[in-house]
Amino acid sequence: MKKTNRIFTILIFIFLYIPMAVLILASFNTGKSLTHFEGFTFHQYLELFRDKDLLSLLGNSLLIAILSTAVATGFGTFAAVGIHRLKPKMRKAVMTLTNIPMTNPDIVTGISLSLLFVFIGSGMLNQRQSLNFWTLLIAHITFNLPYVILNVMPKLQQMNPALQDAAMDLGCTPLQSFFKVTVHEIMPGVISGAIMAFTMSLDDFVISYFVTGSEFVTLPVKIYSLTRKQIHPKIYAMFTLLFLLIFVLMVTMNLLQIRGDKRKERRQAKVISKKMQVFQRICAGVCAFAVLLGCGWLILSTRQDKITLNVMNWGQNIADGSDGTLDIIAAFEEKYPNIDVNYSEYASNEELYSKLSNGGLVVDVIIPSDYMIGRMIDEDMLLPLNKANIPNFSKVLPEYLNKGFDPDNTYSVPYTWGTVGIIYNSKYVDEADVTGWELLWNEKYAGQILMFDNSRDAFGIAQYKLGYSCNPTTTAELEACAEELAKQRPLVQQYVMDQIYDKMIEENAWIAPYYAGDAMMMMDENEDLRFYLPENQKFNMFIDAMCIPYCAEEKDAAELFIDFMCDPEVSGANMDYICYGSPIDGATDYMEEYLAESEVIYPFESSEEAELRTESYEALPLELNRAMENLFQKIRLN
Repeated sequence: MKKTNRIFTILIFIFLYIPMAVLILASFNTGKSLTHFEGFTFHQYLELFRDKDLLSLLGNSLLIAILSTAVATGFGTFAAVGIHRLKPKMRKAVMTLTNIPMTNPDIVTGISLSLLFVFIGSGMLNQRQSLNFWTLLIAHITFNLPYVILNVMPKLQQMNPALQDAAMDLGCTPLQSFFKVTVHEIMPGVISGAIMAFTMSLDDFVISYFVTGSEFVTLPVKIYSLTRKQIHPKIYAMFTLLFLLIFVLMVTMNLLQIRGDKRKERRQAKVISKKMQVFQRICAGVCAFAVLLGCGWLILSTRQDKITLNVMNWGQNIADGSDGTLDIIAAFEEKYPNIDVNYSEYASNEELYSKLSNGGLVVDVIIPSDYMIGRMIDEDMLLPLNKANIPNFSKVLPEYLNKGFDPDNTYSVPYTWGTVGIIYNSKYVDEADVTGWELLWNEKYAGQILMFDNSRDAFGIAQYKLGYSCNPTTTAELEACAEELAKQRPLVQQYVMDQIYDKMIEENAWIAPYYAGDAMMMMDENEDLRFYLPENQKFNMFIDAMCIPYCAEEKDAAELFIDFMCDPEVSGANMDYICYGSPIDGATDYMEEYLAESEVIYPFESSEEAELRTESYEALPLELNRAMENLFQKIRLN
């Protein structure tokens, strides 16, 4: 029986830790693949420590973690003492209420806190940016408190209540008795609670995602945006270091608990060891330093003379210099040294819309797609542009102007354009099957087909397959498309967006619809991947455009940024990185030749051909939008 138990325990530990072992191994791999180890290297760690942005975000996470831990530990300890002194029935009821936040889904906690902060900030205090550093800190303190209380309570229950009375009999005041006796008795629990709170805060993503503003972002939130597409190996190095940090903290916490139990058994409760005193002083010093550091950071950030420009864009949709291309943000800040760009990302038009419509954010530049721009215009979510501040607007090619979503380009300036087609693996897919959209319904490849995880693109493909317009006018059209998508459902491996990158590159799927520019990047990583546009069926041609939302505070600086992005040299360098078509006249002169001449990125010989073969999304009436979304959710859940 003992042998069976040991084997079972070993298997559990293997199951728990083998994913981390794979991750750690990948961080030392010379290649980017998780399935092929090409050689040992520390290069990814060197890349990580050269990345000032990631290190800055790590500093943000550590600052929030230490500050929230210090406050939560203090309040949580006093709360635990108060709860301990309640009558047993009341104590049990209060502890039940205290434990609910730990079992409550993080997404519910995050959304509820976000709504509360927006209600107080925007509704009661009339602040445009109600989500900021302080809301993030308060949220972390809030979810850390139960963990501190949970760790301190057992130590209070183990403590001999006569010790505090004895200390007062010997001349201590109640306050002195508390700090000299009670705090010493419960110190292992306090330290365990602090370490638990620190680890929970450091790696929190879900709650942070909903309560963070645009000016202060933590590392987990940023890592989420980096993992939407193919993960850079330096992120594996970052994950490894974070895992080791948490592992060391948890081992330390367990050792402290063991030590506290031994000290209790030996009746050494009245004498604080010198080592424990030193440890307490170090902890107090670290917390005090963190508080001073946080205060200093806040003072400096409020006194800075520079303008902060908040830009939100699609994930990995701007050149950052990582592959030798121009670092767009750095170049803009160099040209305008009085402006600091705070750059953040979103995964879809719908996510951007949700963030802006919920309120609480200050964003100066956004880059949504055509149909979403039309929707935002209809809902008064965009500000009209002052073209006098955007002289490079004259360089936008006429075929990308005056589209239905913004007829006079009053609210938008084109940023990129592209097409939607099908990417497939030529090793597994028969070329005879590569025809039109029907490939996504081919039963031969059941379980190897990926599909868009957003209703507009998914319905658009079904509409093209059935010969409808991608801009439906009746619910009957939507229902017919829903039936077609329901037929496809058993063949679909997964509904995804940016996860298509890793799945197609690693050959975990063989067929997927996706955007041409991203397909170009995937083909660079896997030589067996191919991309095509349906010959006898229409497909989507989209335009992403730069806009200024209603919540902007730096409109003049935003128009400077838009004008900068319309410079042919800047646009060309940017397209070298993101691999999409530039709407700027002369931009191809500054692009890599193989990209400027690529039939994937520039598939049309004339604007007339583009108009004949493609169709663009337009903003739909609210009732059709809702019907489409409801039908799509039913398909996905079946």
